[in-house]
Amino acid sequence: MDVLRLPASFEILQWHLHLSMSESISYCIEPLTAVGQMRECVEIQRRAWGFSDEDLLPARMLVVCSKIGGQVFGALDPSGKILGFLNAFPALCEGEVYLHSQMMGVLPEYQNLGIGRRLKLAQREEALTRGISRIEWTFDPFEVRNAYFNIERLGTTCRRFHVDTYGTTSSQLQAGLPTDRLVAEWHLDSARVKSRLDSMPGSWKRSSELMFLEIPLDIATIRSKEPEQAFRLQLAFRERCLHLLAQGYCITQFETDPGSRQARYSLERYSPSILNS
Repeated sequence: MDVLRLPASFEILQWHLHLSMSESISYCIEPLTAVGQMRECVEIQRRAWGFSDEDLLPARMLVVCSKIGGQVFGALDPSGKILGFLNAFPALCEGEVYLHSQMMGVLPEYQNLGIGRRLKLAQREEALTRGISRIEWTFDPFEVRNAYFNIERLGTTCRRFHVDTYGTTSSQLQAGLPTDRLVAEWHLDSARVKSRLDSMPGSWKRSSELMFLEIPLDIATIRSKEPEQAFRLQLAFRERCLHLLAQGYCITQFETDPGSRQARYSLERYSPSILNS
């Protein structure tokens, strides 16, 4: 596979961040290929996750990724500064080529402004132009913002759970706890994904036969102040989730309840028709 070259049908889109009533900043989503750009992405990893050197994805690996049929996209401001990035490696499973999206990070001062979503949309569009219909990635099931974004905004589903994927990491977000991960499956051209991208969250039909998994909204506080309690919550979730997935259930919905300070995953029996819902 060659270095990523975007076909003529792929647009380099310009967007505007509204930082306040008095200022805004333009940015565009572009593929990254230069070594200097990859080094900026390494620094974003330090700032977004607080990683030590041993847990960073190095610049040379990002360079390789961009040359072997993977993806490295950046959100660049008019000066060329990278505000956020994502990367994905080509992958193969049971004869099917797909992309494994490993990292997406945005500088702390530019988070919650929609950059992550624009990066994912560019990733999807480019993959589809190459005939790639599936992208997967893993995420911490206790990170509420990521779960909501992945499932409700992008339309992913989850049928697999990896126990302690990376071992203990230096990330401040993980607080030394096991790195359990759900696997998000993004079926790019499915009716499910198209409906999520085109609709407001919650505007689609929900199944009446569901199982549920609850997590606290304030896991960061619990990890910081009561790490043993956080560990117990994580183990209980792991056991219940593995059991339901082994029974053929699939995570299809996610919602939060600020009143009870809880969030909830909804699971239903998996069938291919889920991708059409």
